[in-house]
Amino acid sequence: MYGSIPVLRLPRWVTTYAATTYFFALAIVSLIYLSHCLPWYFMVSGGLSVTLFFLYGRQLTREMSVRNVRKPSNFAYRVFVLSFILRIATVLMLYWIFLWYYDHPFGFEDADATYYDSLGAFVADLMRDGNFHFYTEIARWSGHEDVSDMGYGIYLGLVYLLTGRSVLAARVLKCVWSSLTVVLVYRLAQRNFGEQIARVAALFCALWPNFWYYCTAHLKETEMVFLIVLYIEQADQMLRSRQFTAWKIIPVLLIAALIFTFRTPLGLVALLALVFALVMSSSRIVSWGKRVIVGLLAVTLIGVGAGERIEERVNILIEKVRGGEQRSNMEWRSEREHGNVFAKYASSAVFAPMIFTLPFPTMVEPYEGQYAQQMLNGGNYIKNIMSFFTILALFTLLLSGYWRNHALILGVTLGYVVVLTLSSFAHSERFHQPVMPFEFVFMAYGLTVAMTDKKYKRWFFWWCGIMLLAAVLWNLFKMKGQGV
Repeated sequence: MYGSIPVLRLPRWVTTYAATTYFFALAIVSLIYLSHCLPWYFMVSGGLSVTLFFLYGRQLTREMSVRNVRKPSNFAYRVFVLSFILRIATVLMLYWIFLWYYDHPFGFEDADATYYDSLGAFVADLMRDGNFHFYTEIARWSGHEDVSDMGYGIYLGLVYLLTGRSVLAARVLKCVWSSLTVVLVYRLAQRNFGEQIARVAALFCALWPNFWYYCTAHLKETEMVFLIVLYIEQADQMLRSRQFTAWKIIPVLLIAALIFTFRTPLGLVALLALVFALVMSSSRIVSWGKRVIVGLLAVTLIGVGAGERIEERVNILIEKVRGGEQRSNMEWRSEREHGNVFAKYASSAVFAPMIFTLPFPTMVEPYEGQYAQQMLNGGNYIKNIMSFFTILALFTLLLSGYWRNHALILGVTLGYVVVLTLSSFAHSERFHQPVMPFEFVFMAYGLTVAMTDKKYKRWFFWWCGIMLLAAVLWNLFKMKGQGV
């Protein structure tokens, strides 16, 4: 099924259409709102992002193909080094820029970043004092009992304890975790779709600039993405392993428990994805005996370890959905200072058809702020345009029936985007981070499908036209909604 393409790489028609569409969209938006166009340095960051991903990506997918790099271990090493160089270079550059421009290293919109910095320093002090009652102390310090931030706070506290509260050391570690995530994506895709698709998926992850940015931000996204990819990769390996023992599931469930301490809904999705895979996977992938053993162990460990707390969080999330939290949040966004008056019309019905494509790029400067969104305009555009292949892959798998061979990846991807659609953050780029590695896997497979039939080249051309229109309309929507 997956071996029909001799050498899988980004074809010229993809890179040409995609890059040209971006520069057309940027030019049109800038001409319409000349007095509010992007600052030149954000235009440069967007242009470089698109150029590196598509033009350099086309070269890399050819140079690192199965034909040119024959040993998988050599490819894994090379893609790790490439990922680390790109990330550490971004970290050092933005660290210096932040210090020079803001007199602190926490970036443009630093509210959450400074909170985590203070939380990490507090936990480091607890460790120095020999006080390891983290849950009680963090709940008292923060004023809430939600475990969703405690995992990252404890991790950051340990880093601060060992490095003397070095912000730069924490970000260098983020480069390591993010680069390891790329290698894990390679292994996961290799096991599911074969060597060629795995290499393209890994290169997509290595080259996507939004992953670089979160290595420079003092936020939990990089570590959280690493944990969810590690969990799915290890769970997939466990389910497919012929030499299966009951003890193989314990590390997987421990990783799931860690994810709960970073973001509770993501932890729930992780566990439900495992249950989905156990029930729906092809019997050639997961035997019935393995389903029973894994299921019983998972229920036992989860029930004994955190059953009540998980049930409590599930009930809270359900009540939020029933209580119309999304609608209330959108109304608040439309009424706040610098809010968009059209935001109140957004809902799950609006987000759902576009959830694999969102968020659209910010190519204007509506007011003082939103610097991160402006800088990431190129990365968001890459997601918009390449979502064509993600959607194509999902439809192909679902219609062909082969989806049962990849139930775990499908479960976590579809589960998370459903949660995202029902939340208030469907158009928040930051909240799309955990699912992006899996979307890149499907994206690489979708590219394989597109190279088997010339009609998809024509479809992609029309998709680029739709994305050009969407980018222009989104920026008009932003400006009109704020009265510009």
